[in-house]
Amino acid sequence: MKSVCKSILLLAIYFFCMHAHAQHATAIRAVARAQQKQILIRWGASNAQAWRALNKYGFSVSRFTVIRDKSMLAKPERKDIGVFKPKALALWETLVNQDENAAIIAQALYGDSFDVSGKDDQGILSTVNKAQEAEQRFALSLYAADRSFEAALFAGWGLVDADVKQNEKYLYRIKSLVPANVLFIDSTAVFISPADFKPLPAVTDIAAFFGDKAATLSWDYNGLKDYYNAYFIERSSDGTNFYRVTERPVTKISEQGNKRAAARVHYVDTLGMNNVKYYYRVRGVTTFGEVGPPSEAVSGIGKKMLTYVPHIIRSVVDETGSLLIEWEFDDAGNSLIKSFTLNQSQTEQGPYFPVIENIGATKRSLRYDKLFPANYFTITAVAIDGESRTSMPVLVQPLDSIPPQAPAGVKVKIDSSGVAIISWTPNTEKDLHGYKVFRMYSRNSELTPLTDSIFLGTSFVDTVSMRLTNRKVFYAVTALDKRYNQSKFSTLITAIKPDVVPPTSPVFTKYELFDYQVKLSWADSHDEDVASHSLFRKADTEKDWRLVAKFNASTPGKYTDVAVQRGHLYTYTLVSKDSSGLESLPATPVSIKVAGDPDDITVNMFNAYVDRDKHYIELFWKDGLNNVEEYQLYRQKKGEPVTLWRIMKQDERRTVDEALAVNTEYTYGIRVVTKAGQMSRMKWVVVKY
Repeated sequence: MKSVCKSILLLAIYFFCMHAHAQHATAIRAVARAQQKQILIRWGASNAQAWRALNKYGFSVSRFTVIRDKSMLAKPERKDIGVFKPKALALWETLVNQDENAAIIAQALYGDSFDVSGKDDQGILSTVNKAQEAEQRFALSLYAADRSFEAALFAGWGLVDADVKQNEKYLYRIKSLVPANVLFIDSTAVFISPADFKPLPAVTDIAAFFGDKAATLSWDYNGLKDYYNAYFIERSSDGTNFYRVTERPVTKISEQGNKRAAARVHYVDTLGMNNVKYYYRVRGVTTFGEVGPPSEAVSGIGKKMLTYVPHIIRSVVDETGSLLIEWEFDDAGNSLIKSFTLNQSQTEQGPYFPVIENIGATKRSLRYDKLFPANYFTITAVAIDGESRTSMPVLVQPLDSIPPQAPAGVKVKIDSSGVAIISWTPNTEKDLHGYKVFRMYSRNSELTPLTDSIFLGTSFVDTVSMRLTNRKVFYAVTALDKRYNQSKFSTLITAIKPDVVPPTSPVFTKYELFDYQVKLSWADSHDEDVASHSLFRKADTEKDWRLVAKFNASTPGKYTDVAVQRGHLYTYTLVSKDSSGLESLPATPVSIKVAGDPDDITVNMFNAYVDRDKHYIELFWKDGLNNVEEYQLYRQKKGEPVTLWRIMKQDERRTVDEALAVNTEYTYGIRVVTKAGQMSRMKWVVVKY
């Protein structure tokens, strides 16, 4: 058994121990899976301390039948399923000989030591193992339980409930039997029904890359992690008959909480030979050992890779603008290639386009003169058979230190809102890259660039403050080429700001509802030239604002709105206007709901009919309402508190109570809830049964 533990990779230990440390809360965790005739549940502890205590004292599992035939039971039906603890060591032998995951769990539970290093008994690794032994037992046992549901059942960490019905839904509660004075551990629960069964999904987005006698497979992990924790890879040479590549399922080992963790699973398979078509598909494996349907098959052919790679060693541009480019390539590879190809791009990322092809396999230099201001070149060795190889890119920039001309025809216009539009005539240089726009507020200050990057257009929009006292704003523009040579400043342009300063907005200070009237108070705008304030209102049934009242500058900021209707929401805002007719921005709106009268929506009639022979009470009601969302019915058995009994739809007017006790007094109440969320008064009826 110990040798099995030694076979686990040290890397796996590290990641799973990190996972164990990440679980700070001392609690029980559980997952469940519905099958057509049974419920499968797996649980475990959240950390090593709880794991040790729970293995000693055990778990208790109770089942509560909560729903039957889509109706919630008045009182859930409880069934105590039992106490779950690891089976005695002597009972593990048969399973351990068949299942290495069971061996890992048994060693974690009962082994005297848990050495997973396999060597260096006296070295630093041994010291680390001893210090982390408890965490390793916990982490690796959880890992093994996820790989073998049968072993998890043996360890008391799961159950199979076959005593279930399709028309029922159950709440399973898993509790700790560890005494609270030893360690408090939170319980957990799962809510599930056999009707929740759904077929397992197929693995999606599978991709394959075929190289030299190797196939690299990858598929989506994050989208299926709620279903699968491991995968079987299947291979075929004819696309029909598939067999598993590995005896054990493949899993993804990554540190929990790592946001940069890859969203895909990768697996590399070794091919028997190149130039033969192989097919692959993937099946997911759940925590409960279920194997999902196969993915769509992907196929490909292994190809021998060209082992020699060209390298550009020299790239020089002469005074005429012609590029001399030289590269090296092992002469032993000449017989393996058809030719070379020169590729060019204006960016390092590409795309690269072939500009000279069919270059002789023995050539190592050439000239090229169709250059951009910035160029990236690569050389590709075109293989006779298999994959071609391409060099790393090199940057080539022809000499250019001459800046473009300063932009001409600069114009500026500022509107009343402070928006300045700066425009100019486009430059004509072929290597022009863009422009920079500068601004200053006084002639004695420095021009400041308005953007960090280069601007590509010839019309720039700026915003200036209309509240600053300066009347003039100054602008200039420069041009830059693709070598970032910058021109001189254009002619400095002076822009005059319009003399337009609207008043500040008033501010609501208080609003309240008193005797179905809205009382408002506000602080007026304190600008010297304010002439008036206008109060606007909009009801929830209106699209447009309405002028309610207008006040002069000296009127106190108070108003009582009596022209409101019950049950409606009203929104108010204020606008100041100065002597020039300029209006402020509307004040921040305030909204207030005028409550409706609950009596207006109460049912007209609510009564009960008692049938003692058939043992039921029928409740029925009437109303003339057309905006009902639902009816809420309350029920009280004499001597017990009132509870919400049923919620009826808007088109229902009767219901029957059959859960009755003889010689008992029952009180029923009904309340209307409108589509607007308003509630009526309660209406009651008392019945002696």
